[in-house]
Amino acid sequence: MGISRGAVARIATLCLASSIAAAQTSVTITAHPESPGVTIPADFLGFSYETSSLASTTTFPSGSAQFQQLVSQLGPGWLRFGGNSVDHTAWIGGQRTSTTPTGSLTASDVDRVSNFARLVGWRVLFALNLATASSTTDAAEADYVRQSAADVLYGFEIGNEPDLFAGNGNRASTYKIADFLSEWGAYAGVVQAGVPGATLTGPADAGNFAAWTTPFANQYGSRITLLTQHYYPLGPPATVGATASNAATIPNLLGNGPHNGAQSLGLQLKSLATASKIPWRMAETNSCYNGGQTGVSDVFASALWGIDYLFTVAGNASAGVNFHGGGTGAYTAIASSSTAVTARPLYYALLLFHAAARGRVVPLDLNAGGINLRAYAALDGDGTLLVVAVNMDATHDASVKITPGSAYTRALALPLTAPTLTATSGITLGGAAVAADGSWSPADVQSLSGTAGAYSLSVPAGTAALVGFGGGPLGIGNSAGGQLLVAPNSMASAYGKNLAFAARSTPSVKLGNSLAGSTVNVTDSAGVSRPAPLIYVSPYQVNFLVPAGTAPGTATVTTAGASGSISVAPAAPGLFTMGGTKVAAATAARYPAAGGAPASVPVFDCASGSCKPVPLALDGQSTVYLTLYGTGIQGASSLAAVTCSIGGITVPVSYAGPQGQYSGFDQVNVALPAALRGQGSASIVVTVDGRASNAVEIAVGG
Repeated sequence: MGISRGAVARIATLCLASSIAAAQTSVTITAHPESPGVTIPADFLGFSYETSSLASTTTFPSGSAQFQQLVSQLGPGWLRFGGNSVDHTAWIGGQRTSTTPTGSLTASDVDRVSNFARLVGWRVLFALNLATASSTTDAAEADYVRQSAADVLYGFEIGNEPDLFAGNGNRASTYKIADFLSEWGAYAGVVQAGVPGATLTGPADAGNFAAWTTPFANQYGSRITLLTQHYYPLGPPATVGATASNAATIPNLLGNGPHNGAQSLGLQLKSLATASKIPWRMAETNSCYNGGQTGVSDVFASALWGIDYLFTVAGNASAGVNFHGGGTGAYTAIASSSTAVTARPLYYALLLFHAAARGRVVPLDLNAGGINLRAYAALDGDGTLLVVAVNMDATHDASVKITPGSAYTRALALPLTAPTLTATSGITLGGAAVAADGSWSPADVQSLSGTAGAYSLSVPAGTAALVGFGGGPLGIGNSAGGQLLVAPNSMASAYGKNLAFAARSTPSVKLGNSLAGSTVNVTDSAGVSRPAPLIYVSPYQVNFLVPAGTAPGTATVTTAGASGSISVAPAAPGLFTMGGTKVAAATAARYPAAGGAPASVPVFDCASGSCKPVPLALDGQSTVYLTLYGTGIQGASSLAAVTCSIGGITVPVSYAGPQGQYSGFDQVNVALPAALRGQGSASIVVTVDGRASNAVEIAVGG
């Protein structure tokens, strides 16, 4: 059957259109890990909240499990409380009740912040009221804040955006920088007299760098420990005009204006902070001032801007960035209402940055091919190279070729995508969205191929990608003792570079073969390859269960494109220890000789942060049974083949085998003989079928 000329023409047109749509702009990135620059602090990320938000458990939902998860999984960071409301909030102390006046700050509000910061492992920067409070009231507030939050408190700001006081009614229209400097000095003196050693920061200006920030640093640079600045690159169109270059639109947000503005301001702050010999931090910032712009600040475009912004600021030696937000405002990274706490698109920028910004900034040579694509890189302490490509172009896909250097022989990619730049849902990082409970783990980690030292990937228009580069073999050992011998159904640990993009543990006792986008395969001496159940993954370490049926001999373990070898035997005993010490991970129970219920006996004490053995008292009226925990023991040929030596004394083993709850987790039960009484520190070794475990320690008293 023939095809008409018209049909042929239509097919040809469709093919051509398809070819045009699929065309990609070639982009090249060459990294220079041999010349790393400034270090990106581990606690770079942060959030900023209005002080008034502490009056509401909705605006700052510290009790929400989802909120706690969303904050803590970003790693260590900073919480800053200030904003315009701080200068209209009165410190009254006491407990918040239904009759507490609006515009008040109570002791229970501060306690809520302190407890939350401890829970998530973040520090707190607390602003004090300069506009409408007395210096003595500020000192009283600072004193309570330090009492409540001493272990998580960084320090205090005095006032918020004083350069706007003359225009917002906080001071007379004649208020100038000289007035602020005098006023700040007086308040600071009273606060530090009332709270000796109080750490102060400033000036928290809205953006008048030359007229306000510079004079402040010149006068008080030796008195503060952190220089703070605020930055909002765009304004609401209704305020600045719809056609203004700084109007909050997606083209403007992803254009050169915000990037160049952040770069210019960052360079100035870096220079000023260096001259004052203190760090600097963008303590309040976001895409658009006055709460952001709907359709711009709350859509996927804000995530691409956020990545570019974070790396731009980090490259200028900043101590960090605090994104302002809270409640359901358009620009908040985490939205909270009376019914839900959810991750907004901007939150995904923070997730990607946390995965990518490890170690020191690495210089790049970028040829973007004429499209709006930017790239950044960091060198982790272990040598892993991380490169981020942000395609902020709305219409051009990019075919990106990255040359990382000869030390790197494998690459993994983590894509950040959304249906459109205006999307508020359907956003994924590594193929996974933030879950309803606030958690996130990558599901799609892509292995990239390389030719002649260059690795290729596609970064479509309006998306971003993180690429991690590693090299070298895996180091593999017994998870408990570290010996280079493992057994089927035992726990093993693989160590290397660029093994994953996130640290995640298995969510249940039932192990799966994939975790956070990672997989492990074990090929045994018989050539049989099996997937390994996963316990824990991180960029540096993967813990897995050696698959049942793995044949004895040398096995090859492969994960994230890296491989290494390990010896396998039917049994390979290893004993777990506590907190990186030799103290045995063990439990004990005392059984009265006259009968009756046993009593638990402590074996170790880790309360001080360093685990120490607790002496086990032995007497003639009871017997202490010790349970040691390890792995690689359940493969023993028989119970008789398991022996235990404690302090040089061989003691009978009453049980050796699976612990029963966790896969690969074994236990050994022994009764402590009276001959050990008073011995003090005692070394323990378990031997299975002639193979000895690592030595662990307990203490034995009288």
